[in-house]
Formats: sequence, structure tokens, C-alpha cells
Amino acid sequence: MNTVVPQVKSLRAQAVILFLYFFVFGVGGASWLVRLPDVRSFIDVSTSILGWVLFAGSVGAMTALIASGRFVARFGARTAVVVGFTTLGIGQVVQALSLIEGSAVGVAVGGLIAGLGYGIGDVGINVEGAELEKLRGKSLLPQLHGAYSLGALAGAGIGTLAIVTNFSLVIQMIVIAVITTAIAWFTYRNLPLSTGRTHVSSSEKQAHREPVVLSKRIVFLGLGIMGLSLAEGGSNDWLALSVVDDYGLDTTTAGITFAIMTLAMVITRFSGGRLVDRFGRVFALRVLGTAGVIGILLVILSPTIYLAWLGAALWGAGVALGFPLFISAAADGENSSQRVATVTAFGYAAFLVGPPLLGFIGQAWGLLNMFYLLALFVACAVFFAGAAKPLEPQKNQ
Repeated sequence: MNTVVPQVKSLRAQAVILFLYFFVFGVGGASWLVRLPDVRSFIDVSTSILGWVLFAGSVGAMTALIASGRFVARFGARTAVVVGFTTLGIGQVVQALSLIEGSAVGVAVGGLIAGLGYGIGDVGINVEGAELEKLRGKSLLPQLHGAYSLGALAGAGIGTLAIVTNFSLVIQMIVIAVITTAIAWFTYRNLPLSTGRTHVSSSEKQAHREPVVLSKRIVFLGLGIMGLSLAEGGSNDWLALSVVDDYGLDTTTAGITFAIMTLAMVITRFSGGRLVDRFGRVFALRVLGTAGVIGILLVILSPTIYLAWLGAALWGAGVALGFPLFISAAADGENSSQRVATVTAFGYAAFLVGPPLLGFIGQAWGLLNMFYLLALFVACAVFFAGAAKPLEPQKNQ
């Protein structure tokens, strides 16, 4: 009995630390995004040029996500967390100092560095979360991603408060960067050293080499997470604007619509674990995904904003568990770091790159008509959800 209690305490401590990591990830990004008008003023560029400056961060994140699986396999998820958070903090400081100089190039370079850190750190905390989920024997990643959503809400609040009080954007960014990095450095030793680490000596590589990552199952998991991540990213970028442009309502109503969707995501992520534990990942993904399709269609076809609000809530609930559950499925079996990194890269490719491209379609078709495409992607994710079925113990892919 005495040997079990410390282990339980250790798992609980790890869960708390991971909640904190996901939360600060959400804070940093959202507190920056709500102040993009200030960023544009500092570097004095057009909105289109600002888009290219921001795209540098996406390039950094995608590059890191592609390489992070091997990094984690060699050095472990804990090292990925420390390196990722530190690199993220350095990039944010570079961006802040570049704002003082009014340098768009400097902000882009800082964004590239921050993106690299974000990608490495994100895979690190997801690998740690997936491993802890397996040790606990019950779902954890949905709640961890719920912590990210809470962090995003808090970050948006911090950024908004800073705008209202005319607080310096440069100081805001530096303070958040220092806090984010310090949290990682003061807590990482509480995480296991070997999580995700599968590197062996050269003489043993052939015997211990992981199976091919892009198996049929991993591709299906990747396509599933792409569908839901695209719908989530598309809602972040275009839902509020569609209320203004297509419903002809004011920005306050648009903000309420977006807040309803976000709140539905947070609630689903914190409560969805029970649904997963009782009925399984596949059931949860298919039921919620179907609700998401219905929600998107309600937003498109509703004759009144009140039904559209219901649709926004169903949309948020429908995509909320996509990222954590498909990643959890990728983590099944041993030596999962490369698989988690691969599926994560699928998700972020859709989340970061897809929504801007959807804007071109929305310009040509109208935003509400473009949402039909998102409904189709969510329906495809419902189909591919079958790949999230837990593996048999003897299998590794």
C-alpha cells in the first residue's frame, strides 16, 4: 500500500504540471493575437503584409512538428518541453524588441523562432499527456486541451485589459515570455526523464527500429484530425465575420456567437472525458462530430441568430475533442512519440494553413456557403474516427 501512494501523488503532480503547461500555451498565443492591431501599428504595414509576417510563425511551427518526433525519440518529451518553452520565450522576446525598432522582418524572425519552440513544446506536452493518460487508465488529453482553451480565454482577457489600460505591448510580451519559460524550468524535473525516448545505439537500431509511421491507421487518424482541426480553425477565423457579413448583424452579436462556440468547446473538453471513458473514443468522436455537422448546417441555414447560436454551440462541441482524441489514439502502443508528432502535424497543418486558404473560397462563394465545405470535412472526420479504436495489446500500429 505504501508503494502505491507515492506513485499516485506523482501522477497527480504530473497532471497538474501538464495542465499548467497547456494553460500558459493558450495564454501566450491569445494575449498576442488580440493585440494584432497594435502590432500592425508598431511595424506600420498593411494587413496583407501583416499576414505574411504572421505566416512565419506557422512555418516555424510546422517545421518543428515535422522534426519533433525524432527529437522526442532521441532526447525524450521532457527535454522537448524545456527546449520548446525556452525557444518560444526567446522568439517572443525577439518579437517584442523588434516592435520597438518597428522592424517587420524582426517580428517575422521572432515569430519563426517562437513557432519552432511552439511546435517542439507542443509535441512534448502531448506525448507526456498521452503517456500519463495510459498510466492513469482514463482519459486526460481532453481536459488538458480544455486547459489550453481556458488559457486562451484568459489570454484574450489579459490582452483586452492591456488595451483598455494602455499597457505596453512590448512589456506584456516580455513578461509573458519570461513567465512561460520560468514555469518550464522550475517544474520540468517533476516529469519522467524517459517518456517518449526510444533512441538506441547504432548497433541496435536495426533491431529496435520503429514500424513505418505512415501506416494506414496513422494516415486515417491524420485525416480525421485534419477535418476537425480545419473546422475548428475555420470557426476561429470566419464565424464572427460571417455574422456581420452574411447575417448583417453588429460586432457585439458576432462576439457573442464566437463566445458561445468557445464556451461549448471548453465545457466539452472538461466534461467529455467521462463520455470517452464510458463509451470509447470512436463513439465520442462520431456522436460529437455528427453534432458538429448539424451545428454548422444550422449556422448556414438558420433564419434567426438564436438558432445560429445553438448551431455555434454544437459546432464548438463537435470539434472540441478532435485534437485530443486523435492524438490519444496515435499514442496507443509503445514508442509513440513519432506517431504522435505525425498526427499532430496533420492537425496543425489544417489548423494553421487551412483557414487562410478558406478565406479565398469565402471571398468567392460567401462565408456561409464556404461553411458547407467545413461540414463536409467534419463528416469525413466522423468516417475516419473508426481508426481511433484502441489497439490490441500485441499490436504497435
